[in-house]
Amino acid sequence: MIALLFLAYVVVEIGVLAWLGSTLGIGATILLFLGVSVLGYLVLGAQGRRALQNLGRVRSTAADRAGFAGAADRAGFAGAADRALTDGALIGVGAALVLVPGPVTSAAGILLLLPPTRALLRPAVRAVAARKVAAAAARGGGFRGERLVVVDGEVVEHTVVGTPRLGAATPGAGTVLEGGDRRPPAAPAPALTGHTG
Repeated sequence: MIALLFLAYVVVEIGVLAWLGSTLGIGATILLFLGVSVLGYLVLGAQGRRALQNLGRVRSTAADRAGFAGAADRAGFAGAADRALTDGALIGVGAALVLVPGPVTSAAGILLLLPPTRALLRPAVRAVAARKVAAAAARGGGFRGERLVVVDGEVVEHTVVGTPRLGAATPGAGTVLEGGDRRPPAAPAPALTGHTG
């Protein structure tokens, strides 16, 4: 799947560069390519800084109002937190697209970095996140369905006295451990009475 996406990316980017080169000329295509990249970096810097400030504001608001907010304040805070998180996710994807070389990915990244585009995509991001959380809850665990395995046991301290030799044929030969045996003593074997003759 990843190889197919990479192949599609390469084909699209080369196709667009070839079309731009034949339409505008090599010099104009190179200038356009560099201009889109520089514009992407500038928008990324401004919007990334704003997103970090919004996340910091939400965090400080949560710390200031912990346990003291009324229902209306909690709803407003939840909306601000939701917006800051979805904007942060969209800015992250936009940043990744701006950093990937190519005019198509840079233009898509710039679009994701612009506030009006993020406002349009915010409900879709919320829906995808809600679906993933619901699926994880249905599986009863994390996003990958990991299970926690608890092994009941006891740690016994010991020291190694000897190590087995390779190819040793002696039965019972092996590593000898010093330490207390915490198992209850076994019942003695029944004594043999009787004479065999």
